[in-house]
Amino acid sequence: MVSIACILTCSTTGLAADEPDGSSWNDVLTRSTLTGDWGGARTALENKGVTITLTQTSDFLANPSGGIRQGSAYDGLFQPEIDIDLEKLIGWKGGNVHVAAYGVQGHGLSQYDIGNLLTVTSVEAPDGWYLGELWFQQSLLNDVLAIKVGRILADQNFVISETAGVFVNSTFGFPGSFAVDLPGGGPAYPNAVPGAQLIVRPDSAWTIQTAIFEGSPDGSTFSAGGVLAIAELTYAFTPGRNDYRLAGTYKIGAWYNSESFDDLAIASNGASLASPLSSGTPRNETGNYAFYVVVDQSLWSEPGAAGQGLSGFARTTFTPLSDRNQINWYVDAGLAYTGLFPGRDSDIFGVGFAYAHMSGGASDLARATNAYSGVVGPVPDYEAVLEITYQAAVTPWLSVQPFFQYVFHPGGNAPDPDDPSAAIRDASVIGLRMAVTL
Repeated sequence: MVSIACILTCSTTGLAADEPDGSSWNDVLTRSTLTGDWGGARTALENKGVTITLTQTSDFLANPSGGIRQGSAYDGLFQPEIDIDLEKLIGWKGGNVHVAAYGVQGHGLSQYDIGNLLTVTSVEAPDGWYLGELWFQQSLLNDVLAIKVGRILADQNFVISETAGVFVNSTFGFPGSFAVDLPGGGPAYPNAVPGAQLIVRPDSAWTIQTAIFEGSPDGSTFSAGGVLAIAELTYAFTPGRNDYRLAGTYKIGAWYNSESFDDLAIASNGASLASPLSSGTPRNETGNYAFYVVVDQSLWSEPGAAGQGLSGFARTTFTPLSDRNQINWYVDAGLAYTGLFPGRDSDIFGVGFAYAHMSGGASDLARATNAYSGVVGPVPDYEAVLEITYQAAVTPWLSVQPFFQYVFHPGGNAPDPDDPSAAIRDASVIGLRMAVTL
């Protein structure tokens, strides 16, 4: 399995040799990538339309209090990507190809030590190699229209907040409500699925995009099950030269999944799943849907310092069918300040909060289980997370990011495995993320 030490060691082999432009170790702190221009090969490939990106993200973290138990963990992700501009390569106007893979290392705290639903880091996943996105995109009508087909991730295209991208907890990427409620976590990291996407940009402000994905990452083709259809409308306001209003991006969207879902509380014979008379098999429910809103807003811009200042974000999701969704509504919000300290123009300080409300179906089953067992256990209500983070740009190719998270009601007030009458305790998490562009 790939490790950060191996990657850094192997990648720096030959760095002492001069590049064609005369650069060597002397510019290692200022070059855009750790491994430089590969003796001119990187620039030559880019001139032909082939861009290779190699990144390693390494998270070192621990929960000194709360959760199921105290522990420490390492999460790592090596991500090679290739982007091909077919017009540069073979003269195919408007054609682009993207290929990505994931090399996941280690294991996270969420599954083994904390028991929370809003996964502590965005790279936590079962270790191993995964094929990521693999798609072809054709742009038409001077880029007003684009069609994408292949293996696609919804979390790279929909429900995205640019401001929230600084945070480490996975819920600030693809919302935890969707990751929990959709089969297999939905078409989100690390599970790219077969899909097709249509993107329409009638002008610089408006974007309409729709997509259809395989309904569950567990299948291999559309015929294996249902489908997930999603649509999103975006308005991006950019002020003109003499316009003192602040930039903002606003999105509304919805999805529908035609897969079959297990009822959270009722068995196939109509009895409670907690009842001795239950068939033991959940009742089958067909279809599921959700709505969401995303707001990204610049709140203050430092005079004469482009890109520096305070931004905020807020998102909310609503999944109405409580009989089949563990989380029925969700909200997150936060602030991020770029260039807070003098001389640290690219550093970002962020504070974010997310709240996931547990559905009536989940709480109904817990109450019924308490009634039939005679044991008074915790009833699901909510899970929330507070994150405070600081992303420091050490070099153009290296960022170091300490962070702190506090998890309220892990698992949505889930019972402690060692004491089912008590809930898992609130947990604190401390960590450090290192991101290297090789």
